[in-house]
Amino acid sequence: MSIMINLLPDVRQAKLRERRRKQMASGIAVMVWVVCAAVVVLMSVYVAGQKVAINVLNGNIKDKENKLQSISGLPEALNAEEHLASLSDLYSKRVYMTKFFDAYQQADPQDAVLNSLTVDASNTLTVSGEAKTYADVAKLDRALAASNVQVGTNANASNEPYFSNVNISSVSADSKGVSYTITATVAPAATEGGNG
Repeated sequence: MSIMINLLPDVRQAKLRERRRKQMASGIAVMVWVVCAAVVVLMSVYVAGQKVAINVLNGNIKDKENKLQSISGLPEALNAEEHLASLSDLYSKRVYMTKFFDAYQQADPQDAVLNSLTVDASNTLTVSGEAKTYADVAKLDRALAASNVQVGTNANASNEPYFSNVNISSVSADSKGVSYTITATVAPAATEGGNG
């Protein structure tokens, strides 16, 4: 049997343990620093790579922009294409106002000139223009009220008038003649399809 004799005093053993702890703490600290440095380096490389990629893409965009700008008539072509795309929608919303022009002809338009003609979403017709006399304005007013009831193809007193609530909403005279505005409610039969 062998007997072990501890020749190192307790103080010496405590110093050795303390030294081992310090070495281990130093090793861990060095490993943490190495890992942090590696992360910083990787992040720097990533950011630099992103900047390079952004610069390359910006260069490509500039090149394509310059090519597009060198094409003559491109903005006009794009605008025309946008307008063509909206035509079908506008075409489906068009309003035929031939019934108004039939009534206008009945009023003898030689003395009544139209400046504007609008129909709003509630089917209210607004006509503005100029005439020689008040009588010419009243004649147009009466022609609108009589359309499809007394005047026009297949006119009959039992028909729905094409224009109801016909009013001369404003009228004024000056040395050139009479300025007028007439409003009326347009019946659906006066505006529908190709018949109106």
